[in-house]
Amino acid sequence: MHSSTSRHASFDHWLLAALYTGIIGTPLVWLMAIETGYVLAYQACDARSTSWVIAPTVAAIAIVVVLSLIALRAHRRASGGRLPLPLMGAVAIGISALMIIVMAASAIAPIALQPCD
Repeated sequence: MHSSTSRHASFDHWLLAALYTGIIGTPLVWLMAIETGYVLAYQACDARSTSWVIAPTVAAIAIVVVLSLIALRAHRRASGGRLPLPLMGAVAIGISALMIIVMAASAIAPIALQPCD
């Protein structure tokens, strides 16, 4: 007898992971960049150099761009899928784009201000 609770087609787990890099990964990188800048602010003040804060911020921007490109590629793959996947792709692209803008805005202060200001 055939069961009515047969196994349904499952999502592609790699596609979901790629979509979640845009939804969860990019804000986490921003959070780590903010915390790293806070920790290194004392060292930048002692050395009278902003490079202690600028270097991690630039590295975080590069990581966010890479994660955003992964989310963009996943969004293109998910656009023809079942209903939640295109929506997740659009949310991943939106959050990734927002985090690129936020990271660029976060880089202004270490560049414009001198240490210990």
